[in-house]
Amino acid sequence: MSTIQQISIYLLLLLGSVQLAASPMSDLARTGTHYRLLGDFENAATVERKLIAEANSPIGHVFAINTIITHLTWDETETTYDEALLHHAGKVLNWCEAELAGDRNYATAYHYCGQASFALSYHYGLKGQYFKAGQLGTRTIEYLESALATDPTLTDAKMHLGVAYYAADNLPPFIRMFSRFLWFVPSGNSEKSLPYLLEVVEHGDQYPDVARYIYSTLLMEDEARRPSAREQLQTLVDRYPGNARFQLRLISLLLTEGEFNKTLQIARSYLDNDPIEPELSLARIWMARAYLGLGNHELADRMFQKIDPLFGKSDQDLPGWSIAWHMLTDGQLQDLRGRRRLARETYAGILALAKSTYVNQVILDAARAGLLKPYRLAP
Repeated sequence: MSTIQQISIYLLLLLGSVQLAASPMSDLARTGTHYRLLGDFENAATVERKLIAEANSPIGHVFAINTIITHLTWDETETTYDEALLHHAGKVLNWCEAELAGDRNYATAYHYCGQASFALSYHYGLKGQYFKAGQLGTRTIEYLESALATDPTLTDAKMHLGVAYYAADNLPPFIRMFSRFLWFVPSGNSEKSLPYLLEVVEHGDQYPDVARYIYSTLLMEDEARRPSAREQLQTLVDRYPGNARFQLRLISLLLTEGEFNKTLQIARSYLDNDPIEPELSLARIWMARAYLGLGNHELADRMFQKIDPLFGKSDQDLPGWSIAWHMLTDGQLQDLRGRRRLARETYAGILALAKSTYVNQVILDAARAGLLKPYRLAP
């Protein structure tokens, strides 16, 4: 898995923030972010257009960047946003760099530059241009540190900085091994990352719930912290019941924790809201896995048959990570049916998929185990 693909996990729903004095435009941006948290991207786009047309700062372009990042963290292989991301990031950098060059050494310009650099670092990393991505990652941290040095009350900047530090301090081992030579790889600070995000959750100006989602996602990486992650996600689900990502993240966490009955309970509640594809099938995949966890092969198979055939035919319109969950479930059900050859082919396909997109480590471990011996239900 590439460095940037790993960072992609941590960036889930990174909407960004712009801490400004109270103004009609900052209030409008706050409204737009609320739409994104609700999963209402149509109204968020209306806000974006109004901000770009009427604001005397690049707040609208910053808003646009963070909407694009939100989409990319759902499917990092999507390329339809490339041109727009470069356009909006360029607008932001042109403005903030001119402000800073003119000795207007204020926090907002640093904050804007930091957010635009962060988005570009992510973009170039996804394209495999790691040298450029690393340079921009270092610049991101420098800009955001300068923003806080200029205005220590700019709490929202700590959200981006916390994510940047976490990503930089959790690079894959082979990158860390050569970090003395790769001077462009930003140095991390795990001692700051999670506390920074929690500070935004508790005291942020405009986007505490954005930070809450990122914070909960990072907590999920540590088994001992998953109960806290669950609490944070439940808060988001309660506040934004229409946002499929919050619902699905909670369902996946419960499944990971082995809370199979609770997984089914929350998933059924989610299905009662008539979700659309591919979210509908994702919920059904995790329900099938919960039935497997409970040792009920028949109900797992029955649920799996309800999944949209698109998952088994094409990955063009689906995130790679969602395909991997489907493939693992398919392979294990094939094993339970005694179709060993098909099961092995499916497990091998998962490992091949992991070469081009992010695949959860749980899935990879299960696929490797399935290649060695047939999957069986736990007693």
